[in-house]
Amino acid sequence: MEPDPGPGIDGREPSARRQVETLGVADVVVSILEARKAKPWANAAAVWRQRRGDTVYVRVILMESASAPSPDPGGAGQEGRTEVIGEFAARRLGDDLVTAFGAKDVIVLS
Repeated sequence: MEPDPGPGIDGREPSARRQVETLGVADVVVSILEARKAKPWANAAAVWRQRRGDTVYVRVILMESASAPSPDPGGAGQEGRTEVIGEFAARRLGDDLVTAFGAKDVIVLS
C-alpha cells in the first residue's frame, strides 16, 4: 500500500497514522485499552471511518463524555476532553469491524 501524504479525517495532518493491510476490531480495542492506562479521565471512545479512494481511514478518539462525538478533538458539540489516540490507513476493514460499523461511519463506545 502506498503511503498517503494527505491530511487526516478532519483535514489536519495526523501525528502517527499506522498503515495496515486489514484493520479489525482487535486492533481498535487494543489501541483503546493501551491508551486508557494513561488516560483514566476517558469514559468513552469513538471510532470514525472515512473511505478515500482505495484506502479506509480510521480514527480512534478517547472522550471524557460520550455525548455528541466529533471527529475533531474538542470539536463542536463535544463535552469534556477528547484525545485522538490512533489513526489507521487500511486497504480494507476486517469483517468484524465492517459488521460493527454497519451503515454508519462512527461507533461510540461508552
